[in-house]
Amino acid sequence: MRKNDDIWTLPPFPNDLGVALTDCKPEQVCGALTVTAKMANRNGVMHGGALMSFADTLGGVASTLNLAGNDSTTTLESKTNFIRPIAIGERITGRCVPLHVGRKTMVWQITISRQDGKPAAVTTQTQLTVEWRAPPDTAR
Repeated sequence: MRKNDDIWTLPPFPNDLGVALTDCKPEQVCGALTVTAKMANRNGVMHGGALMSFADTLGGVASTLNLAGNDSTTTLESKTNFIRPIAIGERITGRCVPLHVGRKTMVWQITISRQDGKPAAVTTQTQLTVEWRAPPDTAR
């Protein structure tokens, strides 16, 4: 997603995951997600990769809101602490706030909460600002 794209329109992967944005401001991005059976791990709770995808989406949107010009962003590093399991069928929420917004990097803290309001995970993520270049035409 580039800066001048509609911020409320997510790319295909988070859209297919079911991510819904609920608040989009440069200083805070919030979203929600209903955990489906397709997101389960072998223990019958939300898979960590699905949870990290949700957090990464919120961090990417927050970074996009803070870009200048036609720059883009990519995740440079992401670390998640898993605190509590999330049951299938729960509607979880995520809140992304800045720890640092610089010219070349941004650091975000994303707290994922269960339906009961208790935190399930905290992700700290670094996003790198990159100059946007259209991908090369690969059609022959």
